[in-house]
Amino acid sequence: MWQNQGGGFNQSGYGDQGGGYMSPGGFGTPQQSQERKSRTRAQNIMPSTVAQVLNADQTDDKFYQGDVELSQVTIVGLVRTVKESPTRIDYEIDDMTGPPLEVKQFVDNDENLPEEERVQAMRENTYVRVYGHLRSFAGKRSVVAFKMTPLTDMNELSCHMLEVIHANITLSSAQSAGGGGMVSHNSDAGFSAMGSGGGGGSTIPGLSPLQSQIQLIIKNHPSDTGASIDAVCKQLRSVPEQQIREAVDFLSGEGHIYSTIDEDHYKATDG
Repeated sequence: MWQNQGGGFNQSGYGDQGGGYMSPGGFGTPQQSQERKSRTRAQNIMPSTVAQVLNADQTDDKFYQGDVELSQVTIVGLVRTVKESPTRIDYEIDDMTGPPLEVKQFVDNDENLPEEERVQAMRENTYVRVYGHLRSFAGKRSVVAFKMTPLTDMNELSCHMLEVIHANITLSSAQSAGGGGMVSHNSDAGFSAMGSGGGGGSTIPGLSPLQSQIQLIIKNHPSDTGASIDAVCKQLRSVPEQQIREAVDFLSGEGHIYSTIDEDHYKATDG
């Protein structure tokens, strides 16, 4: 499906895993450099492959792709194994770019909880999207998931791989231009570089990339009643709603936006 066209992607050391994506999955995985003078943290969720997670540079408990620190990632893959316990569900997720990745989801499935209130495990041999924090313990890397959703449309798998490629191109371009290159997720336009000289429109100094994106979405919304939080969530599908609401509360508290017909609709104060 995703074939290596004349070496366009760097080899990561993993061979073809029996079908699926033909690319080893590095998508231009950067070579480890000498002393890095400055690094930028990806403050939002970075679309990644298993190979990128396994090949990321590590310094202490931090992980880097090029000069960008990976804190939160999203991957899409096939559930190979599931192990359930009252406090944790362990998965092996395989996206065909490397060996299956261990994903841990902490839960509170006490036996006294009603069945309908328990966190349900994903089924084996189904495709899922994982959102989580990259971790390493005893030399083994894993993702601690804060959200997992089953794929309902296989186009999302193709879309995810395009987002991975776009994110890497954006990072490379931003770093080559010397702009620092923060990356933030936008479900409509993939990823945009936000930093010095980046972003789709004028941004307010002092805001995080996510706060800037939400402020611009609200500012550009055509409705007289303002943009609803639901509308913002639809444009930023890969960002958890709680993070969006926290950013909206911050923007409102700082006077960058204001509520209109109710507490779920906002307009920007500068236009």
